Amino acid sequence: MKVTAVGNRKGGVGKTSVTLGLATGLRLIGKKVLVIDLDPQANVTEALEGTGEFDVFDVLYGGEAGTLGQAITETSWSGIDLIPSSESLARLESESMLTPELRLKTAAWGADELSEYDHILIDLPPALGRLTLNGLIWADRVLAVTEPAAFSVKGVTEFLETVKKVKSLPHLNPALEFMGIIINKTSSPLTSEHAFQIGELEGTYGSDIKTPHLPLRTAMQDSVSTRSPLTKLSGRGAAIMTEKFVAHARFLDGAK
Repeated sequence: MKVTAVGNRKGGVGKTSVTLGLATGLRLIGKKVLVIDLDPQANVTEALEGTGEFDVFDVLYGGEAGTLGQAITETSWSGIDLIPSSESLARLESESMLTPELRLKTAAWGADELSEYDHILIDLPPALGRLTLNGLIWADRVLAVTEPAAFSVKGVTEFLETVKKVKSLPHLNPALEFMGIIINKTSSPLTSEHAFQIGELEGTYGSDIKTPHLPLRTAMQDSVSTRSPLTKLSGRGAAIMTEKFVAHARFLDGAK
């Protein structure tokens, strides 16, 4: 089982659609996938149409070891299960509680249901608070998503600074592995701004920039809005995006 957190400090970079695309790609190469929605906006939850008796807020608020599997629910996307989010999740950022940043790790401890999955993807919120820390402290790996725009690039830099802090402290997660950065929403052909920002990212992060880049395609928005995986959509755009996500899925699955 490989647990990968997906995030950026800034919203609007397509983190949710990339998480869903990665889940689809992993499923297409034969992997069993669980998605955990740690974003109070619950966009992944809405797209996957997953509802159950419990959600991730119930699990984290309860703070009991081994309870994470109780919130797993099936979704309308074949082969992809979900631990859903809710608006209540935002309360965890401000409420007084014991070890708030360790709640996800505690809930996962001894949760045998999780061992059924090849990959667990955690959709982090676009913030650097308790919820993001919960994901980073439990995850094995972390993947950043950005679009080639100045504020988004700044957001990924701030996000990776938090990742570095989590890795640097022995009581948090020094074993956390940085998997790289996926650049999303690139123009075709590249505008001068996009070419500049991609060049800046490549100059700073080198081989940590993962390819293929993901072009701006309406199929991505259509997948989320229609609550359908890319494989269920018609058109060349959906086929192109599916191919690119399979490539990223093979990287995630093959990386140790």
